[in-house]
Amino acid sequence: MRPLGLHSDDTQQALALAQICLAESGWDKDAWKSLLVQGMRQGVWRGVGRFFTDALHRMRKGAPIEKAGSPSAGMGAAMRVGPLGALYCQPEQVDLLWQVALESSLATHADARAAGFAAVLAQAIALLLQGKAANEVLLVLPELARQGEERVNEMSGQGWQVEEAHSSIVREALEHAHAWVQLPVGEMRQRLSDWARPHLKEGFTRAHPNQGFVLLGGFHALLMACRDDLEPMDALRSIIREGFDTDTVAAIAGAVLGARHGDEWIPAEQFYDRKRLESYAEAMTSHVLPETRDQFLQRETELTRIEKAFQLWK
Repeated sequence: MRPLGLHSDDTQQALALAQICLAESGWDKDAWKSLLVQGMRQGVWRGVGRFFTDALHRMRKGAPIEKAGSPSAGMGAAMRVGPLGALYCQPEQVDLLWQVALESSLATHADARAAGFAAVLAQAIALLLQGKAANEVLLVLPELARQGEERVNEMSGQGWQVEEAHSSIVREALEHAHAWVQLPVGEMRQRLSDWARPHLKEGFTRAHPNQGFVLLGGFHALLMACRDDLEPMDALRSIIREGFDTDTVAAIAGAVLGARHGDEWIPAEQFYDRKRLESYAEAMTSHVLPETRDQFLQRETELTRIEKAFQLWK
């Protein structure tokens, strides 16, 4: 629970990623590590999972960013990469987009499935912003996933800690995406759940499409956002009604929906921190940061305190 309109950890981490990418020196993986650790010390991060927290603890204790990530195939990396597709949407920036998406993801989620899906998602958003249709993008995603596999394997050989380094499961799932998205929503969700069930770790009680496993919640978000029979808000409402990890699935879907449909459908007047969020949105094209790193940390610390006070009051 949080005050109405207050952005969650999904958007918070997306803003943090924009902070690093739009800095004068550009993307720097060690600057990403520094911001994550500094935010942890100041009590900035809210609503985060244990794998994210464990990775930051390892960074704080001196582990290099290449060795700090947790063995998680969750959605925590995919939920924050949306801005990367906008910042690096030009065709000549494709290598930089791969680099930033994979390095920023593996820093906290050292699993080829989590990082690979996040990077492919960022590439999909870039293609949508270039004017490609959703169906066209879905058709090329398996090839992009193959390219992502090669890059992850290279990073594993260069000292990055990567679980499931040679996995092709993201590509195999994406080979079904174009067909599944044409099905009725209920049948699409059932196909997704049935396909993902054999790949669940022990302890998962149900292959629900909104589960935190990237092959469930991540793919569910992508598929819902690429459907042609749902308006953006209808797609998000349908996701939310399913329960489980609704904010993260909806955040991933929202990034894709924004790339497809623009921003006119977004009820920005309901945002708790509207002007600031809109200034970050403008930064996606102006490439000018709306606040300093210290200002970012200070404001997000304040918002985290507000959220915690609200939760205690409730």
